[in-house]
Amino acid sequence: MPVATSSRRKLAARRQNSEAIEDTRSTQINGNDDDVSDEDRPRKVKLEKKAKGKQRAAPPADADEDGDADEDIDDEDDDDRIDVSNFPDQPLRRQDMTKLQGISGDWTDMRSKIDQKSDIYKDVAAALAEAGEESIESSKYLQALEQDMREFIDVTAEMTAHSKALEAIAKSIAQGDEVADAHKRYERELKARLDEYAGKTKRQKYAKDERYRDFHSSIWDGDDSDDDDLEIGGVTQDFKCPISLTPLVNPVTSRVCKHSFSADSIKGYCAIANRLYKCPASGCNKSFKLSDCVTDDALALKVKKYQRRVAANEQDSDAEEVVSD
Repeated sequence: MPVATSSRRKLAARRQNSEAIEDTRSTQINGNDDDVSDEDRPRKVKLEKKAKGKQRAAPPADADEDGDADEDIDDEDDDDRIDVSNFPDQPLRRQDMTKLQGISGDWTDMRSKIDQKSDIYKDVAAALAEAGEESIESSKYLQALEQDMREFIDVTAEMTAHSKALEAIAKSIAQGDEVADAHKRYERELKARLDEYAGKTKRQKYAKDERYRDFHSSIWDGDDSDDDDLEIGGVTQDFKCPISLTPLVNPVTSRVCKHSFSADSIKGYCAIANRLYKCPASGCNKSFKLSDCVTDDALALKVKKYQRRVAANEQDSDAEEVVSD
């Protein structure tokens, strides 16, 4: 009989492999995995098992069947947890000084913005005075408005206290002090400044405050009302323009030095826009631009009242002369 050549033997082997693969596929499709031995399973399945095994860490060699090793691992994790409630405050670092200064600046900015609205008390007081409420002693409306003015000053003082407390902590860090209790330190610094303000008299709190003086002067050019320890009456105001030396007309007030002028007079004096001019008021060394002079409605009302009072006094004087003749 003729002997099979090498090519024929290879062909026969390929056919056997193909038949084995088809048998394996048909077995998997029919769900008879149990009939297939591990050795006959496709190599792909074994690779998948190996991949899954890599995703999960192998248990320690001394682990028993009940999984005691896993419990030990959990216990170790519990021991590594931080007890936040008893974790001490960390001391502030030098770079934290800039953050404190920034927050302090935020308090200062807020006070500055609120201060810009303080003129509302002065304007309302002037309007009430124009309507016939001529003194704080005789007007319950002006009394209530004055109390609001004082509370406004108190709030801005509290804002200043917050700002200064933060500045004090930042200064300590700059000097090399260790600040490990930042929150408590802030509360102490703030309380000290609030207590200092609360211990002041009314005169110390308000009498030297420019906003409060403007409020009183807007009611009249020298309100005669007084308080147990606060007296801001007797303020004499000149209603003449320092430039024209005539009564103020459409008055404007410089935000730089608080001197007032007739609108047309100061426009002629500050002829060039955006240029600094020395204040024309006698004895004032400050300089300002025309844009620094703003319309002063409260002063305009006071000027009108003053002129009416002067006119009334002149009439009374004329009547007395007629009677005496």
